[in-house]
Amino acid sequence: MKKLILIFFFVITFAQANEIITLAKINNHSITNIDLVNEIEIRKILNNNDFRISKNYLLQTLIEEKVKELELQKYNINIKEEIVLNELKQILKKSNIKNKISDKKKKYMYKKIEISMKWNKLITLLFNNKLEINISEIEENIKSKDINLKNKDEIIKMEKLKKINVLSKTFYNKVKQKYLIKKI
Repeated sequence: MKKLILIFFFVITFAQANEIITLAKINNHSITNIDLVNEIEIRKILNNNDFRISKNYLLQTLIEEKVKELELQKYNINIKEEIVLNELKQILKKSNIKNKISDKKKKYMYKKIEISMKWNKLITLLFNNKLEINISEIEENIKSKDINLKNKDEIIKMEKLKKINVLSKTFYNKVKQKYLIKKI
């Protein structure tokens, strides 16, 4: 009888451990504990187990990503598969984990990269006229800080990236108001 109770206890515990729990809903789309576990595992792999980000922050990141994914469905934004694969390869190479990651995790990362690239492309298309930067101002900065002119293109890219990030956050905040977001 004791063995039966013990087996029953382990079966119940195992079933609860593998239970899928909804952590947040965006309209009719759920973010589950499995999504959060995948995100934690990817972050640990990329950071060589040096991982100190709260689960609440990661959940918020997953919510933002899902809102972006849903919003992107309204637009016809395409990114070539080879570009996304190349970015994935670069990330894996930089993290020195090429062979340490399963195909399932690679697909998960691929999707995250694809969403990010499509979102940035959307922002660029929507706000192209606001992405112009003042080249003469950059040249003045280069002269005043005695920076090598070879780095001019890199500084221009950084300035554009800053603008894209600001526009992206602004646009995201406007877009997320269209969605019913509920943490459970």
